[in-house]
Amino acid sequence: MADYVDFETGARGFQRMVAMRDGVRLNTFVFLPAGGGSRWPVILQRTPYGIAGADAADKFDCSKAWLPSAAEPMRGSILRGWRNLVAHGYAAVYQDTRGRHGSEGEDRVYADDAADGNDTLEWIARQSWTNQRVGVSGSSAGATTAFAAASTRHPSLRAFFAQAGASSIYDDVVYEGQSIEMERLWLWVARNIPGLSASHREMVSERFGIGAAEFQATTASAAARYARLDAAREADPPFVGSADWMRLPLTQYPDFATGQPFLDDIITHPAPDAFRAAHNFRRTINIPGFHITTWFDIFQTSVMAAFAEILARAGNQKLWIGPNEHYFVYHNNFWRHDPYFAWFDYWLKGEQNGVMDGPAVSYSPRAWVEDRESYAPNDWHTAERWPPPGALPCRLYLRGDGSLDATAPNGPARHYRYDPRRPIPSAGGRNMLIEAGPHDQRPVHALPDYGLIYTGTPLRDPLTIAGNVRLTLHVQSDCPDTDFVGKLIDLHPDGRAMLLMDGITRALYRDPSGEPRPLTPDQVERITIDLGHICHTFAAGHRLEIDVTSSNFPRRARNTNSGHPILANDTEADIRVAANTIHHGEATPSYVEIPVLRQIPQSNANA
Repeated sequence: MADYVDFETGARGFQRMVAMRDGVRLNTFVFLPAGGGSRWPVILQRTPYGIAGADAADKFDCSKAWLPSAAEPMRGSILRGWRNLVAHGYAAVYQDTRGRHGSEGEDRVYADDAADGNDTLEWIARQSWTNQRVGVSGSSAGATTAFAAASTRHPSLRAFFAQAGASSIYDDVVYEGQSIEMERLWLWVARNIPGLSASHREMVSERFGIGAAEFQATTASAAARYARLDAAREADPPFVGSADWMRLPLTQYPDFATGQPFLDDIITHPAPDAFRAAHNFRRTINIPGFHITTWFDIFQTSVMAAFAEILARAGNQKLWIGPNEHYFVYHNNFWRHDPYFAWFDYWLKGEQNGVMDGPAVSYSPRAWVEDRESYAPNDWHTAERWPPPGALPCRLYLRGDGSLDATAPNGPARHYRYDPRRPIPSAGGRNMLIEAGPHDQRPVHALPDYGLIYTGTPLRDPLTIAGNVRLTLHVQSDCPDTDFVGKLIDLHPDGRAMLLMDGITRALYRDPSGEPRPLTPDQVERITIDLGHICHTFAAGHRLEIDVTSSNFPRRARNTNSGHPILANDTEADIRVAANTIHHGEATPSYVEIPVLRQIPQSNANA
């Protein structure tokens, strides 16, 4: 289309199809500030969710480019919107990722975003309107594409701002604990089939030998399947009675694997390999970064790992951790103040505005707030690092009588049965598209073969934990493979068992080397489950509880216990029922390590 002039701001916009190294062209909008010279710093934002507004009839019309709503200015995978960017003296660049909306090529879910991000930065560097100082930003999927672009170390790239997104999509999220992240994949893939570009649809249709009408029918069928998957949360118990959720094998899943064939690639890399390493974007990033997450964000561990690793390698990182789930970052009252433009003004314009002053970490001392609308972020703490100084590890032993005790391991082994045909449904946690947060576990406790529960004594005084929580178990199973799920629960005096954290380890891949090691029935093995990070205060009179089970479905795909490395190919015929054992002896202790905060930091609402 012809160049566009925005009468409100005087900014000039235009659309280009930017060629990548393989000739695939990506739909790109550029907006330049009105006046003020001919070269500007640039902020690039790449998204799979569409750079044109939802009401735009033409995906290539930059006059209909996406903008945040006045009511929710913080919402969107594109941050702050092009009008704000040009008003602050930046050239704004939006781009549809490969195979999405107006872009050519096939959507391969982040597989091409590092190379495409680099090629786009190279294209920007050749333009007459850039001063060669570029930042990237985004939220959720937009944050992942920002990490991908930053990983290429393009010389023009000076800083990034990434909130609630994955810095290593497979190791941290899809295969956290080496178990397939099912709810996010199934529901996210289904929801995003409508955004597949015409080019993607043509390429996939040719591959499968189907016509446009048949592909459209697949799209409609996928939407209906999504509706059934989503409705399964309302059942009692949820999810486990749904044929759509329970279908095996996971590969070649009807409709989804046709619309998005890369789904089968995603779920068939059960251990760290070259495919997964190529999606670990944080390992090469060496520029300043601002990281934002929440305590119940599905991407929390990935954001925290990016902050820690890049800080150690390159310095100049900031981290904010707020309460609630993934989507709470889009609420206006999540933000104590908006650091976005101060961050880029400092790194792209050289303005000495104080954004780098003060401690690197700011965090909410509350993991969850029920009253979202009246929440005020005026109680946040700051620290030079994470976990904060004063957080000391405290070991609590799981004992054979079902207690938690700080003194010593003790007691006989305990046993439970895990039947993959009757998995334990997910009830809260760090979920994305099913209910997240600290849900009461009593309904799942009541199900047959739930697992094991360990409870501490009532606390005499409040107990604050801040940092990473890990559960170490000595286990046995009569199957060559099974999952072990750990939960940390705040047990209230009235009986509510509120989930704080959960994690999982697939036993076959318990070895840090990534080599498969089948279990043998007569051998006790040590495994570690990472539950993630949290800041939470247990009130006086409350008790700590640790649960051990073998499923968390559909947050995690079921382990069939078959011992086959690629579980995604297993069918109903591969299912085995496991008899699992947890040991508590002196030579085979099971314990949880919690970071007890001995010294409570002062709140700093202005940091």
